[in-house]
Amino acid sequence: MSLRMEGVIAALLLPRDNSGRPDWTSFDSTARFICDVGASGLCVNGATGEYPGMTPDEHRQVIERARDAATKPLLVVTGVGASRWDWIVANLRSAEQAGADAVLAPTPHFFKYSPADLEEFYRAVAQESRLPVLIYNLPAFTAGLEPELAHRIISEVDNIAGVKDSSGRLDLLDRLTRSSSGAVRLVGNDRALPEAIRRGLCGGVISGVAGVLPELTLALWKSAEDHATFSNVRMRLESLLAALDSFPTPWGLKLIAEVRGLSPAWFPLPLSAERKAHAVRFQEWIAKWWAESEKDLTRVLGIPVSFQPKTLCETAPS
Repeated sequence: MSLRMEGVIAALLLPRDNSGRPDWTSFDSTARFICDVGASGLCVNGATGEYPGMTPDEHRQVIERARDAATKPLLVVTGVGASRWDWIVANLRSAEQAGADAVLAPTPHFFKYSPADLEEFYRAVAQESRLPVLIYNLPAFTAGLEPELAHRIISEVDNIAGVKDSSGRLDLLDRLTRSSSGAVRLVGNDRALPEAIRRGLCGGVISGVAGVLPELTLALWKSAEDHATFSNVRMRLESLLAALDSFPTPWGLKLIAEVRGLSPAWFPLPLSAERKAHAVRFQEWIAKWWAESEKDLTRVLGIPVSFQPKTLCETAPS
């Protein structure tokens, strides 16, 4: 099954209120904003959306709301990961009914699995899904999938359309590029994106950074032919990622969304006094970082880029 996926696809957070319920108003407005800025599509129910903690109803509603925001031809891609096969099948049915264009199937998480287990898993997902399936290679949180095996699965299994590779490595994308197979090649790791663009190894990116700072990822993507500008935007991205590395995924992105006024920061675990102070310092830093970046991003994108820092949250990180 052929699937065309290119450009910047933003991986969305699922904002929640202080009681842990989804903040649909913030989700909807953020999704529309990202589409208006120029993203190629939206990705939901992945690691950035914290899929292991989602209920079936939340999983379905997120897809429906993303579909409302991302009118055709913009794409909606959804993860279908879960810890049980029947839950994965239920997520596949939700994706089909709610209007997704493709699904991301992460390798199973928590337990160890053999290569044969993983191959059988992807063959079963491909057979069960009525939508094109992308391998979601996420070794930081799920079972590792070696490039040789992933390449073989993509080459041999019908309905496996390609990969979102969040490993930070480029060997699988390099293999797919050299094979000229036409498989979908998406970077899923923001740190690996600049080099993948430089080497022509990807058709697009699914980016967590783009879920809160779409202008940055779009500027990197659009400046690929302008070496000086590309290098400048790359340095700004790398400084941002270095600051984000000090937080659990995706807590830093939530803090950016809050200081930007997109959605309040909510965390699934209690925060220590040290972490709360760290969050405030980071929000102060990101406001200064943006002030230094705004002019360059406006020039690259050709549209006004604004970032008005909001009052720093004092209650959400609790």
